[in-house]
Parts: sequence; C-alpha cells; structure tokens
Amino acid sequence: MKRCLIQDSKIDRPYFTVKGFARYVSVMSFLKARTHFLNHIFAALALFLLAACAQASLSPNAEYSDSDSQDMFVTGFGFISNRYIKPVSLREMSVGGLNGLRQIDSKLDVRDRAGRIEILYKKQLVGSVSEPINDDFKAWTDATVKAIALAREVSQVVHGARAEAIFEAIFDNVLKPLDRFSRYDDAETATEKRAFRDGFGGIGVTIQIEDVDALIISVNKNGPAAKAGVQAKDRMTHINGDPISGWTQSDLVKQLRGRINTSVRFTLKRPGRADPIAVLLNRAHVVPETAQIRREEGVAVVRLSGFNVESARRLELLVEREMISEIGPPKGFVLDLRSNPGGRLDVSIGVSDIFLDGGAISTTRGRHPGSHQVYSAKKGDVAKKLPVVVLINGNSASAAEIVTAALQDNGRAIVIGTNSFGKGTVQSVLRLPNNGEITLTWSRLLAPSGYRLHELGILPSVCTHGRGNTKSAKTLVSNLQNGRDVLAGRLNTWRATGDTDTVNREKLREICPSDSGKPNVDLALAKAIIADAKLYRSLLHEAKTTVAQR
Repeated sequence: MKRCLIQDSKIDRPYFTVKGFARYVSVMSFLKARTHFLNHIFAALALFLLAACAQASLSPNAEYSDSDSQDMFVTGFGFISNRYIKPVSLREMSVGGLNGLRQIDSKLDVRDRAGRIEILYKKQLVGSVSEPINDDFKAWTDATVKAIALAREVSQVVHGARAEAIFEAIFDNVLKPLDRFSRYDDAETATEKRAFRDGFGGIGVTIQIEDVDALIISVNKNGPAAKAGVQAKDRMTHINGDPISGWTQSDLVKQLRGRINTSVRFTLKRPGRADPIAVLLNRAHVVPETAQIRREEGVAVVRLSGFNVESARRLELLVEREMISEIGPPKGFVLDLRSNPGGRLDVSIGVSDIFLDGGAISTTRGRHPGSHQVYSAKKGDVAKKLPVVVLINGNSASAAEIVTAALQDNGRAIVIGTNSFGKGTVQSVLRLPNNGEITLTWSRLLAPSGYRLHELGILPSVCTHGRGNTKSAKTLVSNLQNGRDVLAGRLNTWRATGDTDTVNREKLREICPSDSGKPNVDLALAKAIIADAKLYRSLLHEAKTTVAQR
C-alpha cells in the first residue's frame, strides 16, 4: 500500500491568494509527496488539512485481515501521536482503543497489567501481549494487531466482524476521549465531507429523493445540469433508463455522481409540461456553491454558508462585480455568517483578505512546530474600504470566527448579533488506507489582538437578540445613536482574557449569550448602520483595537 502525507496549509510550491499574490510556505522535511489542496472541516473548521493518500482502498465490506489492520493503525497511531495538540500516551491509545471491541462483543475486556496487554473474555484471562518498552507507534501498532488477533480467537462475534467495524470501534475509543472535535469517519461519511470541501464529479444539482421520484431543489449555475437546461422544481423519474421509485437518497447520489467526463442519462417531469424531458450530459467537477450576493436598499448583502475550496474565489468575484456594477458600487457590504459552521483554514484567510488592506488575520499555536503559523493580509482591499457589517450568531463557528475576528480587530467591520460558537481549534484531516478519515485537533487559533478564540468566541459590538433581548431595528438605532446598547467598550476585557481562564470566559459569554436565531432585525440594523455614516464611524472607532504581537 503506497501512502503519502500531504499538508494543505504548508506546501512546497507557491499558491495564490484571492488577490493573486504568491504565498510560499515551507513543508516539513518528511512531507516530500506531491502536494495538492484538500478539503475543509470542518468541519471544522476552520480546518488545516493533512491527508494520507492511498493508491488502493479497502472495500467497506472487506473481511478483516492483520495486514490491513497493520496498515490502518500504523498510519493512524503515528498521525495521532505526532500531531495531536497535547502529548498522547501510546499505551493509553492502544489499550483504550482495544476496549472499543466491547462495542462488538460486550463479553470482551482489555486491561493494562504488569507490562502486558491482557485479553479477558467473560472475565477470564484468555491471553496477553507484551507491551513495547518505548513510545514507538509502530511497536504499539504491532501489539494492537496481536491483541485483536487474540480477541478474534475467543470471540466468534469479533471474528465474524468486518474490517470496518473493528476499525471504527478502535478509532472511536482512541479519539473520543481527546476532545469533541477529534473523530473517525468511515469511507462513506468521509467521501461526503470531501465532496463538500473539494467538490466531486457530478451534474450540479441539489436533489431530494421523494416517494416515486426526486425533486430538484436548486441547480448550480456553472454545472452541467444548468447548461443542459435543467431547472429547479423539475422532477427526476429515471436514471440510465431505470425508474428511481423506491430508491434511497444514497442510491440517488451514487448514480448521479461519478468520474468527470463520464455520461449520465436521466428523465425529467416539468410542471406545466405534459411530455417527459430526456437529458444526456457529461459529469464535471462540481463544487457546492457557498457564496451568494444581492442588493437591498443599495447595500450588498453577502450570504456565506461555508468555506470550501471555491468560497473565497467566488466571493471575490461577486464583490468585484458589485464594485463595477452598472448601477454603481453599493453603499457597503453586509457579510452574513450566521449559522456558518466553518470549513477550510486557508479559505478563511482568503475571505478575510478580500476586505483587508494588510494587517494580521490569525495565528495558530500547537504542540508540533509545524502548527505555529502567522497569517496576514496582502495590500489591496477589494471592497475599497466601503462600510462592512458582519452578522454572527451562536452557530457561527471556526472559519467564520476567524474572518469575524480579523475584520473586527483590524477595525474593518462592525459585528452584530450574538456571541459566536467559540470553536477556536484547527483540525488536521488524515485520509486513511480505507478511504476513511481521522480528524484531529492540531492547534489553537488566536485572534489578531492575541486572545484565544476557543471556548470564548466573538463578542459583537451590538447584541441584537437572545434570551428575549430582541428589539426592533428602529429602537436599536436610536439607542446606539444615544450611546446605549453598545458592547464595544467590553471588548478590551474580552481580548485580555487569559488562555486558561475558563471561569472568566464563561462569565464573559453571558454578556451576549449565544443564540442560534437569524432574526430580521440583524439585517435591518446592519443596513441602517451603513446608511448612517456618523453612527458607523462611531461604532467602528469604539471597537477598534491596536493589534498586539503575542
């Protein structure tokens, strides 16, 4: 099995930001494989992506074998022990992981005793394996595989389990105790996440299976389906001549996706048209659209729903078009990041860069030397310093928080809404030999002013809702003009919070408690603030901070 480690935000060749400037970042010495961009968290996350690619992968229904197990665990254990944000005991990793076999057969038990890994069945000792005397992940992999072999000898249930069931049981038990963002995904789940982050071979539609057909909810404007005349509200009845009645959503997706430039044939029913429509087209590389823009009362309202490989590029194009619009540039921009769960770290840097004319964006810090990174904006504000208001809520997380903190701390935008989620860690993603993934917390994020985002989040300058606190836009504007309802004065205390001051962080989050709502008052207030130049400058001045180097 050929494997390669690829590090997404440290590459050994230049890539270009949305502004077209080359950014060079060095790669660690052992990362010699040809690099390419991988896809985003994150959910987390903000995501920093590290992947291991494999020439071949295991079938989801593959039978268990020691050699496949060896390959999986040497890859996973090495990644976790070298990369996790805190030191990890390989002994605890191995023994804890093996106890995950209890998910398959509850009669099994594994314990660490006198330098040996003991396997018990029905509380009786049935065998043991010598523990390695050092912290060598390859040696601990060997011990783990031998212990699994013992468990399979005494448990018919484990012996009959497919490879994937064993991998999932062990990796779940290894990763869950670490933190809530580190996890294992099987091949099917991981493939779906990669599709969102990096795109996939498909036709470019959002589609939902129903009782006897499938409803096309939306059509990607740049995808093959749009070019073939497919429309939202069309209903798909057949694919490649087969009726889709009785299919699952998974069946539908598998039939529509495939290798780029391969063909797919399907039949549509269109409202108001009696005859069915036959469509034949070639699949293309499709990336889910995450950025949309519209004009309201002279203001450009940007909705960004996630951070995938195309998000920054598409957003920059949309902003540029608004700036040269036939009706003239907008009065300002509202960047709606409410309920945006985040995504790729590199893309969050690119999105921030669109609205900044230089300045710090974010800093990452972890255990591994490679996790220490500083990200800054290049010269050139695509929005030409027009007013910017950012909308956030309690489900704005990760990459969305990076962008918000960067614009707030650099005095570039006013933030309104509620306290954000507070997900300030960066996850690395390892692609395993079975095409599954390990998502592992790799570093912490610091805002430009130096405070740690994790478990704190972003404090808006204006708290618009939460716990019955919702007021009308008119009332809020009047209060703001008279110096009331402004939280900007609390930002210095927020930014001065210590990295480990958990109690104080919890108290601070009560200033504007997180709320997942997206009330109309947020947008109405944002437009009113942009329309009132004096109020905008006042709020911006109060929120601005000198970016400290920490």
